[in-house]
Amino acid sequence: MKDIIIIGGGPGDADYILPAARRVAEQCDLIIGDGRLLRTFGLEADETHIFEMGPMTKRLEWLKGQPDSLKAGILVSGDPLMYSMFRLVRRTFPEAEVRIIPGIGSVQAFAARLGESMEEAKIISAHGRNMTGESLAAAVCQYPKLFILCDNERTPEWVAGQLVNMGLTAVDMAAGSRISYPDERILSGSPKQLLGTEWPALSLVMIKNQRDDKEQSPAMNGKQSAVQKLLRDDEFLRNQTPMTREEVRWIILGKLNLSPDSVLWDVGAGTGSVSIECARHCPLGKVIAVEKNPTALEILYENRKQLASDNMEIIEGAAPEALEGLERPTHVFVGGAGRALKGILKVLCQKGPGIKVVIACVTLETMIEACQLAETMEGLEKTELLTIRIEKERPVGSYHLMEGGHPVTLLIARTCGGQEE
Repeated sequence: MKDIIIIGGGPGDADYILPAARRVAEQCDLIIGDGRLLRTFGLEADETHIFEMGPMTKRLEWLKGQPDSLKAGILVSGDPLMYSMFRLVRRTFPEAEVRIIPGIGSVQAFAARLGESMEEAKIISAHGRNMTGESLAAAVCQYPKLFILCDNERTPEWVAGQLVNMGLTAVDMAAGSRISYPDERILSGSPKQLLGTEWPALSLVMIKNQRDDKEQSPAMNGKQSAVQKLLRDDEFLRNQTPMTREEVRWIILGKLNLSPDSVLWDVGAGTGSVSIECARHCPLGKVIAVEKNPTALEILYENRKQLASDNMEIIEGAAPEALEGLERPTHVFVGGAGRALKGILKVLCQKGPGIKVVIACVTLETMIEACQLAETMEGLEKTELLTIRIEKERPVGSYHLMEGGHPVTLLIARTCGGQEE
């Protein structure tokens, strides 16, 4: 079993590296990190003990081939637990012992420079996510204080422009880059005042919405209603992968009862119809779609791209193994478990109480197994069982018949503790 330590390197300046991080790095048999981080730790790649990261997935595959007896340290910037590569490492090495040495994150350092507390703050990232003006405006209206980790496209200037377009010009905004470096830069003002400013890729933004009523602008009201619109089947791309019908999908959405900041796992995502519908209804949260079938994955990526679900992540792999290292969910939809249902539910019970679970059963065997597990599995409690039958008219000559599709049974449950991870 591999021994991997993820070491937080702080926001950039060497003075912000914690003594524990330096001590553990010295004890590792091999170290991996990008060039900037290695230099911050006073290290230089030698291809025997110290290695530059390069493409992350390739380097982690390389690490699989190294002896398990070696203690491997992976240097990451900021705080390893905040939008870092921790989850990727856990998914790549599900059996490894992965330890974490925390670090000071860039958001912490930025908030400290501004003299702002973080108790009420929501932190979101634009890295690897197609953040839209609608989801940004929804977050600003939802939270009194918002921190954004920008990327090379969604810069502070882009954020300012989106806020102006949405009519959210009365908020306070601050932008920063190169925090803790000698060329650190911070600007504060209204969104209009930050229009036209230029920023590097790794910048940060803080937005404070001081209005007590958190009223949305007329522009935002229209956008918000569009985000909540239910999708019809003909809006999705299709291949031979089965898709949950729109009427069933809408009932599933109602039974999940998502909040704006919910985190949903869709296990067996298929075409992504449920994932995308849910992602549009939790704009401040996240949907993680897990799928193993290559044909389904092909159309899943296309539907995500077409319907612009910026808060939807796709995980390629079979459950329950693919669930290792994922962010803890508030809700789970199991649409395609195959013979892995027991393992999936066991993973959820280990995540602790309060997770709402909706299991879709098309076959009698799946329904029987789901009912038995809900009654017998420690840490799981059944709350509802219902069957959906949808009939639609079909012309027969000059007459019409009501023709039904396959019924779908939904088992609704919640985790209530009882198992330990």
